[in-house]
Amino acid sequence: MPSPLHSLLDLRFAAEQAARLNLEDAIAARVNEDEEQARLVECWRLARAKLLREESRGEHAPKNAAQAQTRERYRERLEEEATGAALSAEEHLEGALASARRAESEARAAYEAARVALEAAAKLQERADAEAAKLVKRRDEEAAGDHAAAAFVRNRNRP
Repeated sequence: MPSPLHSLLDLRFAAEQAARLNLEDAIAARVNEDEEQARLVECWRLARAKLLREESRGEHAPKNAAQAQTRERYRERLEEEATGAALSAEEHLEGALASARRAESEARAAYEAARVALEAAAKLQERADAEAAKLVKRRDEEAAGDHAAAAFVRNRNRP
């Protein structure tokens, strides 16, 4: 039958393993959100670059009102695209990415606590094992002493 300390050690080991797996999942989720944030920022940069290119072409005057109107609608679409991309990146940064970072931080703290608890249980088990080994050694020494004393008495009482 396992000792209560051994059972505690098994429970703490299982908790530490579960916390480690949770931390690995949280890290993977945060990495995915970091990659998504990078993608959204890149979309914003591309949209902004298109808009800047179009605005720099503004020095070439359109030949008629229709061309001017078409160019203005195109510039407005580019501006909306850049603004939308910037908003998406900002929302993701403050929402999903921030949540993933918090979850990773919490999982890291839980893992650290589980690891410390496992180490404490392991130390208790080591101390208990050392005490048990001392007790066995002491009993063996006492038994050897008892055998030696009995042999002495036996030998002394022989004619």
